Amino acid sequence: MTYESELPGGPQGRRGHSLRRALRLGRDERGVALTEMALVLPLLLLLILGMIDFGKAINYWIDNTHLANEGARLAVVNNNPGGSGTTLQDYLRGQTSSAEERYPNPVQGTQRSAHSMTVNICYYAASSGVLITSGTPAIGDTVEVIVKYDYQWLRGFPFPGNPTTTIGGKAAMRLEAVPSFNGWNSDIGTGACPASA
Repeated sequence: MTYESELPGGPQGRRGHSLRRALRLGRDERGVALTEMALVLPLLLLLILGMIDFGKAINYWIDNTHLANEGARLAVVNNNPGGSGTTLQDYLRGQTSSAEERYPNPVQGTQRSAHSMTVNICYYAASSGVLITSGTPAIGDTVEVIVKYDYQWLRGFPFPGNPTTTIGGKAAMRLEAVPSFNGWNSDIGTGACPASA
């Protein structure tokens, strides 16, 4: 018959083994990595989504600048490729690469924004630079096309105040033909155009 005190280490040996095991379990860090990932992952995803959203905003700015240049070129030569049934503003809005910017009349899909692109065609007298609010512009006057879009940052996230930035493009050229296309005077006197160029 063997007594407990005769076993190697005795009762103290078993207690020492339990203590070492408890210390080893206390040092086990398998759950720490998961906890750290749970804390860092939302911030990392927000950063990545923010970079993607910023790239999208830059793309809209380039698109709006391009559309303003195209609109000014078409307006100065009295050309409306959209035909008699549509205004030059509607034609330009339809040329954007994003259905989101065409909100009032989206080509396909659902609208994701309460905002839409605005296109203003403004005519200024060559002699004074003042907005022409009555009569017809003459050859040599300035045509300015202003394209704007209110961009909502990280739409869908619960940010206070829904941060929005107006992204726009502007182009001005010298009038080469008296305007007669549909919608050439739709912005005169509406306050959409600045009073002077």
